[in-house]
Amino acid sequence: MDQATAHRRGERAAPLRAVVVGLGKTARLLRAGAALRDDVEIVGGVDVDPAKAGADLGEALGGEPLGRPVSAALADELARDDVDVVLHTATGDADEVADALGACLDAGKDALTVNWFVHAPAAYGARRAAELAERARRGGARAAGTGVNPGLLLDVLPVLWGTTFARVERVALRRVSEISTWGRGVLEQEVGLGRPLDSVAVPTGQLAQSCGILADGLHLDLDRWEETAEPIAVATDRRRGDLAVPAGRTAGFRRLARGLRGGTVVAEVEWLAIWAIDPDADGVENSSTLRIEGGGETVETTVAGGLLTDPYPATAARMLNAIAVLRALPPGIYRPDQLPLAVTP
Repeated sequence: MDQATAHRRGERAAPLRAVVVGLGKTARLLRAGAALRDDVEIVGGVDVDPAKAGADLGEALGGEPLGRPVSAALADELARDDVDVVLHTATGDADEVADALGACLDAGKDALTVNWFVHAPAAYGARRAAELAERARRGGARAAGTGVNPGLLLDVLPVLWGTTFARVERVALRRVSEISTWGRGVLEQEVGLGRPLDSVAVPTGQLAQSCGILADGLHLDLDRWEETAEPIAVATDRRRGDLAVPAGRTAGFRRLARGLRGGTVVAEVEWLAIWAIDPDADGVENSSTLRIEGGGETVETTVAGGLLTDPYPATAARMLNAIAVLRALPPGIYRPDQLPLAVTP
């Protein structure tokens, strides 16, 4: 019995069975979150790290043994009949994420990811997004991106705020992230923490996806968007635990995306990420700021604390909460703002 039918009948459905890909910090929080609820169960894991592949899944996720080994290949888990959904948390570029999600869709498994998939046309172009959607329909499965940044603070919540305007004329967002709570693998592989600036290339594409959500959700009618990304250094030495970054070395990134109509900037999304923020030295603090203009009215708000201090628990919770609502939708690929808040009985 599916979750929606069980809810309608006032009965409890069997938990949905999930495989986690990439057994880092988010995966450990997924296991901890699943233990607090009765609608999802972690039944498998995939990781290419030789230290984790073959290990007990529960121990690899920082808990008690579960009696099942971690797989080194996603295909092994997709071949199982007792898997309902794949939770993709692994690092990787846009193409690697699309390949993993495509394999899930072909196998008829629903999939959620926290990387590179909040707006598929912006990430991959209209043709490849349409191809993924067709694979979802053929496989009878669904895929969506969730997350916090992007996937909530820089796109979904502004769309919700924008529904209070008859017409949105301009939206500007700025996120300043303290990233010392991020997983070590992400810091080393994607941020390039501690390396010389000229050795780090920051990928573009993530914030263009936020612009895509804003354009669709707020009917901005953008002609195009532009995105830049660069590593940034700090002016003072930084240390957190056993990690240290000397002054002048890479300690974060700055991403900026602008959506244009004609020659006018209609949407602007900036993400400034700094490891071990020093407000006095850096001139910024961990926060998220939103400004919407339209019809002579302006709304501006700044949020701090909570999930902004450490986005990992919120990222894991959003992924868990999205499983049932995603599975209630027709086969296809979805933006996070298209996911309903609850399963309709």
